[in-house]
Amino acid sequence: MSSVSLPLPPFLSGGGEVAPLIAAFDWGATALGPLSTWPDHVRHATALMLRSRTPIVMLWGEPGVMIYNDAYGVFAGARHPRLLGSNVREGWPEVADFNDHVMRVGLAGGTLHYEDQELVLHRHGGAENVWMNLAYSPLLDDDGRPAGVMAIVVETTGKVMAERRVRSERERLTQLFEQAPSFMAVLAGPEHRFESVNPAYQRLIGDRDVIGRTVAQALPDAAAQGYVSLLDTVYATGRAYTAQAALFVAQAPDGPDGADGIDGPGGQAREHFLDFVYQPIRDDRGAVTHIFVEGADVTARVRGEQRGAALAGLSERLREVGSTADIGFASAQMLGMMLTATRAGYCTVDHETETVRIERDWRRGGFDSLAGLRRFRDYGSFVDQLKRDEVVEIVDVHEDPRTRDHRRSFDAMRVRSIVNVPVLEQGRLVALLFVHDESPRAWSADDVSLIREAAHRTRVAVERARNQAIAQDREERLLRSDRRKDEFLATLAHELRNPLAPIRNAVHLLTAADREGRFTGIRELLERQVNHMVRLVDDLLEVSRISRGLITLRHEPVSLSSVVDAAVESSRPLIDREGHRLTLRFDGPAPWVQGDPVRLTQLLVNLLNNAARYTDAGGRIDVHIAREDAEAVLTVTDNGIGIAPEQLPQLFELFSQLDRSHSRSQGGLGIGLSLSQTLARLHGGQLTATSDGLGLGSSFQLRLPEIPAAATGTSASRRDDEPLSARLLLVDDNRDAADTTAELLRLMGAEVAVAYDGPSALKAVHALRPDAILLDIGMPDMDGHEVARRLRDMGDDIGRPRLIALTGWGQEQDREKTREAGFDEHMVKPVDVDVLRTALMAVRRPTAD
Repeated sequence: MSSVSLPLPPFLSGGGEVAPLIAAFDWGATALGPLSTWPDHVRHATALMLRSRTPIVMLWGEPGVMIYNDAYGVFAGARHPRLLGSNVREGWPEVADFNDHVMRVGLAGGTLHYEDQELVLHRHGGAENVWMNLAYSPLLDDDGRPAGVMAIVVETTGKVMAERRVRSERERLTQLFEQAPSFMAVLAGPEHRFESVNPAYQRLIGDRDVIGRTVAQALPDAAAQGYVSLLDTVYATGRAYTAQAALFVAQAPDGPDGADGIDGPGGQAREHFLDFVYQPIRDDRGAVTHIFVEGADVTARVRGEQRGAALAGLSERLREVGSTADIGFASAQMLGMMLTATRAGYCTVDHETETVRIERDWRRGGFDSLAGLRRFRDYGSFVDQLKRDEVVEIVDVHEDPRTRDHRRSFDAMRVRSIVNVPVLEQGRLVALLFVHDESPRAWSADDVSLIREAAHRTRVAVERARNQAIAQDREERLLRSDRRKDEFLATLAHELRNPLAPIRNAVHLLTAADREGRFTGIRELLERQVNHMVRLVDDLLEVSRISRGLITLRHEPVSLSSVVDAAVESSRPLIDREGHRLTLRFDGPAPWVQGDPVRLTQLLVNLLNNAARYTDAGGRIDVHIAREDAEAVLTVTDNGIGIAPEQLPQLFELFSQLDRSHSRSQGGLGIGLSLSQTLARLHGGQLTATSDGLGLGSSFQLRLPEIPAAATGTSASRRDDEPLSARLLLVDDNRDAADTTAELLRLMGAEVAVAYDGPSALKAVHALRPDAILLDIGMPDMDGHEVARRLRDMGDDIGRPRLIALTGWGQEQDREKTREAGFDEHMVKPVDVDVLRTALMAVRRPTAD
């Protein structure tokens, strides 16, 4: 092929890039002959072909000499321009046989047409699969005889590959659609006609034939439940609809169905709970054309949640009822309603006589009670299984071999299906929980599990009720005995306190008369002995009340710092009188415990007084507070007379008399330490004592469970020096208590007014309009409860101040009285300063920065 630029013949003019190649080619070496000798039909065909944008190649003569246009040159790839003028067999040797067939048909005057014909071509140096639309028709000479073949070649490789990818993706999606665990459906048009559904959807609707039908036609049960209306709204608005645990009752064909079946027309219906979405599908113009339905059947989850809630509710209810009949009925009612049964009950069984006694059963309206005594054998042979601790499940008593001979007995009770769960004790059948249904029913494993669990809880509740009845009877007998003891103790206390009153009066008279102080020592001796006698009487009564469970401890966050402060203040007179040196040591911030601050203070006072009495004058008493392994540890150590090793085991026994004759103290009745250990145990703690022996001192260690600071209601980040900035009214008839508390609150930054009785407080409140009022309860004439009620009656006239009760009474009934009177908080004296500050910080007024 020459590259010399020659003038183009007219028929090649405008023929694109291939035209000059044709003009320059040596056609004399081909069957067509020189270009100048080409006949008109070849020239005309070439001119038409070159001007076409469709890939076209002409195959002339028997060898199929190739002439083609620019578009075919692109198709030919690296073989262009070498293909120009070549014979088709040699030009495309890899498809020579295919082209031989084309030439035979074309030269015989025939045509060929191929859609997406696949051929393997070497266009770029290697084999590649190519798909094409091919159209072959004969080229006629001037006499109308076939002289060649024209081939129109349109490559469709891209289209075919894209279609294959789409088809593969569609097949994958179809496979996913078919195998998806969630149910899916596609609904077409505003009438919601089923276009496709997956097997999970088919199972949901009971394998009904729905394709091509509308939802209303195929699923009238869904339409009746409002689902078609929801679809109408989604289609009209184009907004998706999502539901969680929606109830769908699917009507199944006639006949028994699954475990969750409930009776309904046309066979059994099945309740399903569904999570689903109705998602609108839009066309290119944005119009809704379809709705995609996708969701999951969450019936098992919802049933599990319902049954869990039902069992929790049953346990709560069983704690409230007392009699066996009421306990059994509560369980039967829960089961009957949860399982949509017709009758349920709990009954006692006589193992030997094989009789069952039903006190009270639950049943639906129209069903008779089975209350009374019945014989198992009148209803079949299944009692033998019950005695072996086997659950009896019968789908249809008419068909089951254990019951079918007794069908009339069941028909009289309107029973077709039963579940019996036995309760055995020491291998003997003692009780039974039963559930009946008037229709044949296949009980699911979940049904039976629920009944078994209810039977267990019922039996536990019955036993608890019986034990409580036994304990109550025993307690009543003990109370009758305790009343006699109470009378004795009250008389003893009265007889002891009667002579103490005049003795104390005599001490005061002696003090007044002894202006010169000659009898100071005698007066102090008498005062000590009177106080000692009073403590002994109080401890004796306290031990009696605790031993009989007549004391209820408060349970509130308590700082051991406040306990130590209160106990030291109480014990200080005895410690100072003996000239002892008291040291307090805290390893870090004081720990908090849960308990009764008054009782804990009493416990520590006993330990401090014990150390003071059994330590020689001028001795040392150390109080140490630390934390160990999530416990608060309080240790009282002295360098006193110590304890002999053989006496340590009896130290905390009530009324124990230890040998301390070598001490200046005469000891006591053996009450204080026993009481302290009891109080420690009531707080979940432990009190122990150690000593290296006589003359070597002793150590008492109290261990209590520590609570985190967060549980105390206080904030570790709170600044103790942050001003309280609140206006307060303090009301207390004890002037010393009122004045000292007021001074303490003023030091915190509060503005405090004091009233010493109720009427004065009511007069002052209008002008003061306090943020909070601290009221003592035990005031004469008008107590704190009455003052609180009158304050609440004033309403917004006084600005609704916060009412805080201050009292020495801390039982639950005392707290209930303060709530009824309108108090916001109930605090027991001695009030913990941190707790009081925290409560008042909530009502403080904002201050300028």
